[in-house]
Amino acid sequence: MRFVGFVLLLVAALIGSASPASAATLPGKKANYVVSFGSLSSKSGSNWVRLGTYKFTANGRVRSDTWAWSQNAPASRVGTGTIPKGSCSGTKDTVRPCEIKTVAGFLSPAPEARTGSFALHADTAGRQYVNIDWDQTAWRTEEWWVDSAPGGTYARLTFKYSNKLTHGYGYGSNAGLTTRRAMETVSKSDAALTMTYHRAAKGDVKDVKKNWNMSEFIRCTTSTWCLAYKTPATNNCNCPAPYDKDHSLQSYIQALSSEDRRDTHWHWCSCLAKGSECHKGNSHVYPLLQIIDDNGGWRGWVGVEASFYPYTDQADPRSHDMLSVFRVTEWA
Repeated sequence: MRFVGFVLLLVAALIGSASPASAATLPGKKANYVVSFGSLSSKSGSNWVRLGTYKFTANGRVRSDTWAWSQNAPASRVGTGTIPKGSCSGTKDTVRPCEIKTVAGFLSPAPEARTGSFALHADTAGRQYVNIDWDQTAWRTEEWWVDSAPGGTYARLTFKYSNKLTHGYGYGSNAGLTTRRAMETVSKSDAALTMTYHRAAKGDVKDVKKNWNMSEFIRCTTSTWCLAYKTPATNNCNCPAPYDKDHSLQSYIQALSSEDRRDTHWHWCSCLAKGSECHKGNSHVYPLLQIIDDNGGWRGWVGVEASFYPYTDQADPRSHDMLSVFRVTEWA
């Protein structure tokens, strides 16, 4: 009995002295990411995009909450309930007072949730990447390169590998996913921003990089919720007859919630309104999520385009859909 008692005491001592399991290192040491990704190919009909959040935890788990849009179920454009007024609309040099549009589904909470486990690795050159193994077998495994921003207040995910995705961007920090900046703050950004996107349309996937200037946008004085910008004449809006000859571009950005990162961007060529004040057809709708750093600073957006051709006048209307995965940020 004395021997048994000794063994029990020894086991208890060993258990008591055991080190607790070490916490998993987070990608870029950041927990909360906004992500945009999709499957884009030159063969139309099966392209899709997703926008949402990845939340990594120290127990090695990750949760994804996403909005999804696909050519298999084309979504309509819907009104947000906001009509720009005041300083940003109503004159020949400002946008038209039209209800801002977004894509159906984005006004509601993200409908898709996935869970999985993650692990960090490094390639032969020492660059870090995160491997995510989703519990949902249809999603399998995906990998993203991980980089830390200068100053270390946020991190970046760059798509590396997946059997399901083809393109993707992500940015994360330790700021909560309910943290966002108002349009007034966004409009004051003087950082040099770059828009990088992959766009599938008309049987082709293009990779595009261009400058984005927030100083061109005007904040609507009657609302803290939106910004607007009307370009002068542009070759992008050189509409053929019988459209009108206003070759300007109407561009709007709106916050969709004060409680999460959602914004939306809507733009269209003035001449495509066909003489009406507002465009009712194939305009561009871009759901956005704000990139916020550890200090609560606004650093840009990740977003998708989900602009589905709304007419039946084409033999293959899906070939005229416009789907994109993109980012607008100072650190690309």
